[in-house]
Amino acid sequence: MGIGLACAGPPSDPNAPIPPAEPLEPGALRVRLVFGPDVDLDLYVTGPSLETVYFANDVARDGGFLEADRRCDDPAPRVETVVFPGAAAGDYRVGVDFMVRCDRSTDEAPYRIVIETPDGASRLHRGTARFGLFDSRVLERRVLPAAADR
Repeated sequence: MGIGLACAGPPSDPNAPIPPAEPLEPGALRVRLVFGPDVDLDLYVTGPSLETVYFANDVARDGGFLEADRRCDDPAPRVETVVFPGAAAGDYRVGVDFMVRCDRSTDEAPYRIVIETPDGASRLHRGTARFGLFDSRVLERRVLPAAADR
């Protein structure tokens, strides 16, 4: 594991506070990827329609969208965000890709994923991204139909 100077702030602190987010709209699902200054991680979220929202497909046909894509020149902590307003019932899969180093000696980077579901539940997942590795299934979450639909 390489250790080096970061490009836009202090080295990654996996215990740093997660920046607060705006309140979530009713019925929405939000996924946030939080990471430090030494890498440019990418968030991928695949919804029940099997379309993936990420930097190259920032708006899905089912309404999911990439709210924020962070790069090496953005201040840390960096937070990438995908939102599905009026989230459909079904399975959501979260992936993380590490293809760009801001600091050439960084091979691993800690990250956190916060997923907030329409029922008000929130889940925190901690992981480590490895350079050159796309982890397409970091986290999965099932969203149940709204009470009125059951």
